[in-house]
Amino acid sequence: MSLCHPEKGNVSCGACCGLFNLKLTTKEYKNLLLERTNEFKKTVDFSIRHSFPIYRKDRETKEGSIPKKDEMTYNCPFLGYVDETKHRIGCMIHPIFTGDPKSQNFSFYGTSICQAYDCKTKEGALADLWEDLFVEIAKDSIEFSFLSADHIFTYAVEKFFAHSLLNTETMFHLNRLELMELFRIRLETSASKNFTSFEINYDIFLTLESVERYLSSELGSEWNQWKLEWEKKNPNRGEVSGSFDK
Repeated sequence: MSLCHPEKGNVSCGACCGLFNLKLTTKEYKNLLLERTNEFKKTVDFSIRHSFPIYRKDRETKEGSIPKKDEMTYNCPFLGYVDETKHRIGCMIHPIFTGDPKSQNFSFYGTSICQAYDCKTKEGALADLWEDLFVEIAKDSIEFSFLSADHIFTYAVEKFFAHSLLNTETMFHLNRLELMELFRIRLETSASKNFTSFEINYDIFLTLESVERYLSSELGSEWNQWKLEWEKKNPNRGEVSGSFDK
């Protein structure tokens, strides 16, 4: 199990399949995933290979009218619910379900890309700790996907603690409530984002000032309020300016 499908909880991530490129509400995302799942079960027979492209073509046609945030980002219709309770989302043609190691070749990206890709948060040294935190915060797989795919914001938070001379691993224990509050605030701004998990981070946040500029631009006044409460609870925290690499 991994950040994509945590062992704990009842959530999973499907951001890299292009879900958030569609301009939908949380409820609409869930309805879309349910529609895909139900149609997939009715249409696709793993023993009949041409049933895969039939399903894909039908879904691409049906979803073609949904407004997109970026016309260049593909939204894979094979992303759906992969458990009986309809809580976890994932690739419905993953080899673990089909028994065919090449079954994802029926998707737009193909087996080599789908199976080789690892997102930035999953690749990070603190991936397991972020996974536990996001499972605790997220109410469902939509929220978990938003949190897990937001690797630039997650990295900025790591750098904020590092520049404040606080251990980035112990923050998950000593400052867990503050972290949870910060990411709940982040979820309020996530709906407008097209998170795919492969966004490029052009800022490596070499200074505390650069981190705070980014967090302020992303969260607005909510960042200032969170920081004020943070400073009250941590009046003697250390700060450095200039370059710092944890």
